Amino acid sequence: MSRRSSFGYSSYQHSYGSGGNHKRIGGGWIAAIIIIALALIAGITAVVCFVASGDKGAQQTPDETSAASTTESSPKPDKDESKAQESDKKESSAPESTVSPEAEGYYDGNVFVFDGRGYEMFYGTDDSAESYAQAVSEVKKAVGKDVRVYNMVVPTRAPFGLSEKDLSSMNDEKKNIRKIYSSYSEDVIPVDVYKAEEDHKNEYTYFKTDHNWTALGAYYAYKEFCTAIKATPVDIESLSKGSITDFRGSLFVATRTDEKPEGNKELADNPDTVVYYNMPGIESCILLENGKSEEQEVPIIAYFAEGSNSYSAFIWGNNPYMKVKTTQKTGRKLCIIKDSYGCAFAPFTVSCFDEVFIVDPSYYEGNVADYIKENGYTDVLVINSVIYANTYFRVNDIMSIIK
Repeated sequence: MSRRSSFGYSSYQHSYGSGGNHKRIGGGWIAAIIIIALALIAGITAVVCFVASGDKGAQQTPDETSAASTTESSPKPDKDESKAQESDKKESSAPESTVSPEAEGYYDGNVFVFDGRGYEMFYGTDDSAESYAQAVSEVKKAVGKDVRVYNMVVPTRAPFGLSEKDLSSMNDEKKNIRKIYSSYSEDVIPVDVYKAEEDHKNEYTYFKTDHNWTALGAYYAYKEFCTAIKATPVDIESLSKGSITDFRGSLFVATRTDEKPEGNKELADNPDTVVYYNMPGIESCILLENGKSEEQEVPIIAYFAEGSNSYSAFIWGNNPYMKVKTTQKTGRKLCIIKDSYGCAFAPFTVSCFDEVFIVDPSYYEGNVADYIKENGYTDVLVINSVIYANTYFRVNDIMSIIK
């Protein structure tokens, strides 16, 4: 049983005040957390703490997934409530607000706020990129030559939304991603989604109040993945969809304090809408939820998600694993090893594989390499945000499930 809580996803909530323990915690962790706490006084996105022992310079961010709720059993979706949420709202493809050249960003606690949006700032290095690339290479080595391994590193919204002045104060995400893709020691196939996200930067591809991307942003990445695996992507316009409104996510939550419980006003006044797409061809969906010892059959979308947990509508948030069987007859099975960005991405992949096994290495307790080989999986995708990829924590978690 995992020792971290489920149905939540925010690195900000976990790191900056809401509890939940990392699966493998020890004395070094305690020291690191103390250091991080001190660094946060000056703003976490302006200061990066590195673990003294282990990975050389990996960007240190505690637990990307978090305790936004307890490990109580998540309620079953109410059909009437689900129908009420299944509105026909579109994810806007219209250009977003034009930023004035005089506009300036500012820190609200740990969050950088610019033009009504919250941002994470990136400080990964070549050393941390190489450490992550080596961890992905170890996945390939563990699963063997007959299994294709792909790696997707997802940029944040920052390169596509911040001013050049603000970007100059952080490290270059694009350069770091290229460093990862050029540093494998094994035959790993990179899936570069940077240009796809850049090409659609004026669409609603990232949330304003949360650190994750939207389903639309994930869809553009899925199309790149389909190119890599030589599959035809589903047409997003052919899918039915629903939405959850009034979403104020992890970045907004991180601005709430005892002294300022209302949080950042700009973010509070600029809520998001979570749009999810209903994928056809799902035969069964089995979830092992965090804190539970038994699997349960669930819909792939948690229609009842609400409030600051609304992003957890996608595959029920971060949990040890979800197994999806489809009606496809491709002869291929996919294992996804993911962080929270994989939640919005994973549902699209059911169009291309007979089975999809979705694993979060922060919670998974088994040896996923053994599972992949024993169950005839043909493909593996490792997907993480560039920020989390550049952390000691992600490298450690990935290594823990293949050894």
